[in-house]
This record gives sequence, C-alpha cells and structure tokens, in this order.
Amino acid sequence: MDSTAMSKLLTGKRYLLLQGPMGPFFADLADWLESKGREAVNVVFNGGDRFYCRHRPVLQYDQTPEYFAHWLKETWKTYPFDTLVCFGDCRPLHQVARQWAQAKGLRFLAFEEGYLRPHFITLEEGGVNAYSSLPRDPEFYRHLPELPPRNIQPLKPSTRLRYWHATWYYLEGWFHRHDYPLYRHHKSFSPWYEMRCWVRAWRRKHWYAFKERDVLPRLQTQLDKRYYLAILQVYNDSQIRNHSGYADVRDYINDVMYSFATKAPATKFLVFKHHPMDRGHRLYRPLINKLSKKYGIRNRVLYVHDLPMPEMLKHAKAVVTINSTAGLSALIHNKPLKVMGDALYDMKGLTYQGHLHQFWTADFQPDMGLLAKFRSYLLETTQINAVFYGEIYSEKSFTIKISSPLNIQNSSHPENSIETKSNNKSHS
Repeated sequence: MDSTAMSKLLTGKRYLLLQGPMGPFFADLADWLESKGREAVNVVFNGGDRFYCRHRPVLQYDQTPEYFAHWLKETWKTYPFDTLVCFGDCRPLHQVARQWAQAKGLRFLAFEEGYLRPHFITLEEGGVNAYSSLPRDPEFYRHLPELPPRNIQPLKPSTRLRYWHATWYYLEGWFHRHDYPLYRHHKSFSPWYEMRCWVRAWRRKHWYAFKERDVLPRLQTQLDKRYYLAILQVYNDSQIRNHSGYADVRDYINDVMYSFATKAPATKFLVFKHHPMDRGHRLYRPLINKLSKKYGIRNRVLYVHDLPMPEMLKHAKAVVTINSTAGLSALIHNKPLKVMGDALYDMKGLTYQGHLHQFWTADFQPDMGLLAKFRSYLLETTQINAVFYGEIYSEKSFTIKISSPLNIQNSSHPENSIETKSNNKSHS
C-alpha cells in the first residue's frame, strides 16, 4: 500500500529542489520525478551541491539568505514551480523558502531523517518535527479507525556511505569556495575540521568500548529500573536551536542534573547517553564531573557513549530528552518520558506534562493504546520506506537510485535508530 507521504510527493507538477542531504539523493530524486512526468530543477548553493548535480541542468544561487526570497520570486516568473522541496527545514535558506512559499500559497515539502528509523525517511508538507502539522490533540488519534498494516521493506542505512558522500561534499565545497563567496553553511563547512573530528570519533569509539565494557552489565543487573536515562543530542542540532529554550546542550545537562539532585529519590541514578554522531565533536565528561561534585551526586551519575540504546531503554526507569526522535523509541519501550523542548510526540497521555522536578517521583505511564494509534498515523502520513544512504532498492511506487556507484558494504547505526514492530532489533 502506498503511503500518504508518497502520494503527497507526487501531487505537484513542477518542482524546485533546494539543498538535499550530502550526496546524490536530490539529484536522483529529480531524475525520478521526471520519470514520473513531472518537471524538476535543482538549485545549487555551493561546490558540494554542484558536484552531486553535475549531470543535471541546475540553477545557481550565490547570494546571502536575505536575498533568497527575491530570487525565488524572480525564478518563479520564468519557471512557475508549484512545489519547493528541501532537506532540513531549519537551515537559514530553507527558513526563508518556507515563509515565502506559505505567503505565496505554494507547497513546501521537507525531507528529514525518519521518525521511525531505520527503515524510513520523513516527508511532510509545511515542515517537520516541531513544524509538523500533525495534530497534538490525543483525542484525534484515539478516534482514528484502525489502519491496515503496510508492507515494509527492511533497509539498512550505510554509515560508511554517509561518510563517503560527506567527505566528497565537504572537499568539493572547499575547493570551489571562491565560486560561492557569500555562502554560509548551517554548521562547520571545513573538511579539515570535520576529518579531524571523524578521526577523533574513531579513536574514542574504541577507547570507550574498552572503558565502558562493564557498564552495561551493571545497568542490566544492579541498576535495573533504578536509573533515569537522559538522552543527549548533537551539539549543533537544529531541533535544539529552533525548537527548545536551550542555546546549548550543556544548559540542558545542568538543568537535568540540578533537578535530579534536588528532587529525585536518593536511591536512584542518572545516566547520560552521548549521541553517536557527536562523539568526535563534543566531550561532556568534565562538565558532568564538575556538576556532579557541585550538586553532591558524584556517585549517582554515569556518562556513557556507545552502549546500545535498546538495552539502555529496556532497563531504564524513565527517560528525559530535549526533543530527540529517540523519545519515540522510549515510548515504544513503554517508558515514562519527559520532553524538555518542543516535539511532535509531546502530548497529554504520551509524555509527562508536569515540571521536571515532579517527574522523578511521578506515577505516570504512557498510554500504549494512544501510542499505537499515533505511531500508525505517523507511519502512514509522514514516512517513506527509504534511506538516504543505501543500496539500490525498489518499492511498489518508488524506485530510486540512492547509492554510490562504488560497491560499499552497508553498516548500520542501530544505537541511533527507532524500533519498528517489523524488526525488533532496530531501535533507538
């Protein structure tokens, strides 16, 4: 059965594709749209975009974000597109495009990593995550009829393929930086800095595997159901900057530790889980050690990196997050969840609605019937059975080449994915 998200993707006639994931996905998407009888034009903003669209005619944008609305207006006069498509609706250029499209009455489609990973990517009209138009009223979902199950093809996003495309994207962006002197990336755009971080991440991964070898058995036995899991997100996550009151992950860490020290039972523990994609960029141990000493909880706080998220969720008492999609995985594991930012799944009945101070001792459990209805609706209306970095695959109504011409073996990130009922080994 085709999803609503897939049908929505094909509703337009003329598409203007803005910045996509690092790699060939948006160029391949444009080819696929044209194979379906649509018109599609890619916009390139830097050398990396141009490299991956090198086999297609493109439009080039080489001004600042402030001029982008005017550029869209002028472009629309000669190419009257009815649909704008982007990846990452919080990027400055895409924020401008979103506002312009809404004022003009044009469709704005945003791709993002899957809400229900690893077998899906997200597509919504108007925006994703906190910009999502999904209802936040639990009664809406409770009154929904049962939806028929979807035929889901298991997919594994390739971490190595992601790094391969990221490397080329950064290098091409740097080599052609003088062709786009006004371009400003939404995060660091130095290939040398990113490569240093990747090498550091590789070293730390092996070091942490050795250093934390005894932690998981302790969580599974001695601390089973005695610890609260605090999920950390990537330090420059746009969901934090745009959809929370936090300017930095460190502020979140401080809030959680202060509240835990003040209000949590003395017999309970707090475990911080570092984000796997942030391993080479940030290290929070000095801060956590400092705050643990300051708040008098040095023996009750753990900080871990590469332990499997499914096992950590299974043995946790409850979970705290800013607005990570891993919060959905916590709910699937039937764990009480406190959201500190703005998230599409933060609604009465699913998440704890009171203050963090009361969360530590609250008698709250998520409504699993509501979760089932919400998840089913989320799957049908926002999820496409695809990956941004993987092998060639086909689905009933969606066939698109999204892999590198190189024969690279897939490797997945199960610790950063969300469980689906079709595959209990793949969750966040």
